[in-house]
Formats: sequence, structure tokens, C-alpha cells
Amino acid sequence: MALRFRLPSLLALVVALAACGEDGPRAEARFDTLNVGLAGAFVPNEEARRAVIPAQLAALESDVVCLQEVWTQADKDAITAAVAGTFPYVASFTHDLNTPVDDPTDQSGATPPPHTAAPCASEENMASLEEALACVAENCSTIPGSEDGMTTSTECAQEACLDAVVDLLVGDAEAQRCYGCLASSLPTETLGDMRDLCTTEVNAGLAFRGQSGVMILSKHPLSNVDDFVMPGSWNQRVVAAATVTLPGDVDVDVYCNHLTPIFSNVAFPYTGDYGAGEIGAAGWAAEQELQAGKLVEYVRTRSGDGPAVLLGDFNAGRAVEGTELRDEGVETMTVLEGAFTFAPPSPLACTFCPDNGNNVEDTERVLIDHIWLSGDVEARNVERTFDEDIVPVEGGAMVPLSDHYGLKATVELY
Repeated sequence: MALRFRLPSLLALVVALAACGEDGPRAEARFDTLNVGLAGAFVPNEEARRAVIPAQLAALESDVVCLQEVWTQADKDAITAAVAGTFPYVASFTHDLNTPVDDPTDQSGATPPPHTAAPCASEENMASLEEALACVAENCSTIPGSEDGMTTSTECAQEACLDAVVDLLVGDAEAQRCYGCLASSLPTETLGDMRDLCTTEVNAGLAFRGQSGVMILSKHPLSNVDDFVMPGSWNQRVVAAATVTLPGDVDVDVYCNHLTPIFSNVAFPYTGDYGAGEIGAAGWAAEQELQAGKLVEYVRTRSGDGPAVLLGDFNAGRAVEGTELRDEGVETMTVLEGAFTFAPPSPLACTFCPDNGNNVEDTERVLIDHIWLSGDVEARNVERTFDEDIVPVEGGAMVPLSDHYGLKATVELY
């Protein structure tokens, strides 16, 4: 049956459509974030997952993707090559142990003094380091008894060798700094290289020798590409920033970042310079909150009131009544909520979860991977991604692509 309009109705429809065109978004784009967990022995099943990750990323129907934990240059290069047909524009950076922090001030506004000796340079700490390395070589090495071996898993090292590092764990600040160097290099270096780093390199203590793990992949041109290096312990903490020019010449600033996690395990004491005098989980939380404040100021300075999308693993989240989500980094969430608009997934769900086969069963359910908005921007269709078991691993099991699940959203710019 043909549709018929009376003249007033037709005019009303035309007016409504025109108004919609005037008030609708100038542009829209899909944004994704995923912590891929390419972190050596820190995250299980790395080799199996590494074989699958590049092709999965290349198949994304996204405009912009923020990746975290692509720690090595080899993995950055492999992903860049694999996604070139989908995402021809990439922002990634090269850092090392000597990369300066852009804003090194602590909570009091002071800058901690630089270290003048390697973390384990003293005879006492060197002896404790040797005891720890000997334990790992015997119990948790890929080449048992050899200095060319690497740690099989962080879980093995914790279970078998915690007693061997007690003197470092309960020692003075320098002893704990030595422990921090050992802990951060344990899953990524050979045993011989751990010794060399921790006893001879003044700035040792960052995993992957100070390399950062964030990347931005884009279908559209990038400009104003920048890296903002923040204070961080055990890993280099960097915000990757770029302006994306969407179709129609609409620009939006993108920030891809990965804040410090809050460790509560006794095997992960806070050993850095930015814990506001706290130890343990409170020290990690203080460092994370400091980073959040620096991120807010960086975005304000760089983007002002303009449109911006912030993505990444924030290692912070709110408990939500009626769900199993728990609090993590609530002080950081307060800082971020005071500056940006949170775009949670629907339905609400954890992104770091115990039912992920790459995680231990007692993992808490937390929503720590986020999309935040700033300026005249809105998000819709925010959903969790990469939560299916798609990677075959030893023993015939299947696991997800990473120990984190991802997020995607359609972002509208007005």
C-alpha cells in the first residue's frame, strides 16, 4: 500500500529532518581499547596468544584502537605490519631506562633525587640477589641450572622462592629497591641478564628495560602525536596522544594510557619513589592517583574544551550495587570523574575477571579498562569485546585473547 502524507504532515517531517541534521553529530567513529597482555611470564599463554593477536586486531571494524602491554619493539613491529591494511596510521614510541619523566614531581611538588648506584650494587644486596637467582634457576627456569634460562612463570617464582628474598623484602629502602629490580625483570630477562641489570645499571628497575606498552592504531590520519612519560614503578608509564582527523575534517584528540596497578600481594611491595610515604597497596594506590592527576592536567593543557577520548587500562574501578564488581583505586576514580565523563559498558561487566582462562581463579571481578570522554562528545553502544575463548593452548584448552577483555564504543562528536 502506498504511503500518503497530508501537506502539513509532510512539511512537519521535512522540518524535523532538517532540525535533526542541524543538531546531530558532526561525526561519529568507533573506538576500541584492549590490554593484549604481551608481558612475558607476567601473563600466561603468551606464545599461543601472540600467534593470534595481530590477525584479530587487523579484523577489527574500528576507527581507532588503543592497545596496552605491547611491551617489546618486536611485538609493536609485528602488530604494525599485520594491521597496515586496516590501520595505516600508528602511534608508538621507543623508550628505555634513561627516558626522562616529563613531570617528575611527587605529591608534595618535590622531585625525588636521582639514584646514583645500581639497585643491587651493595655486597649485602648482591648476595641476596644471588640466592634468589639460584632458587629460580633450580625451580622455575626454562633451562634448569643455566643462566641463559628465563622464569617459567611469576606464580612459580612466588611459590618456590619467596623465602630466598625475605632479606630484600624486609630490608631497608635500598634492599627493597633491589627487590623491585628483581621482581620487574624476573618475567622478561634471562637470569644472567637480571644480575647484570640489577648490579650495574643505575636506572634498572623497569620491566622490558624501560620500554612502554601503549600504541594507537587508526584508520584515519594522525597529527600532533606525542608521548607523555609519567612517574612509574616497575614499568614505564606513558600516555600516547594524537589528534585523529575523521571524515569531514573533524578532529578529536585521543589518549591511550595504562596506569600503575595496585598490588596487594606480599610478593609485590611498593618500592618506588611516588608512594607518598606509604608501603604495600597504599603506596601503589598513591602512585596511581598521582598519575591520574597528571593525566587530567595533561589533557586539559593539550585539548582544553575540545573533544577528546581517553582509553586504556586504568587499573581502577567502582563497585556497583547488584553486581559482583568490586572497588579498585577509588581515589583515582574520584580524580577521573571530576574531569571526564565515564562511558561504562552495557551490561555492566568486569574486564579483568576470574572466568578468564588466563587468570587465576581467585581474581576479583573489576571493571578497570575504560573509555572516558571530554568536551562535546557522547558515547553509545559501549560493549565488552574479546571475551570469548578463541586461542588454543597446551592441553587442548581454549582461552581468550588476553587476560583482559576489551571495550568498544561508538563516539559521537557534536
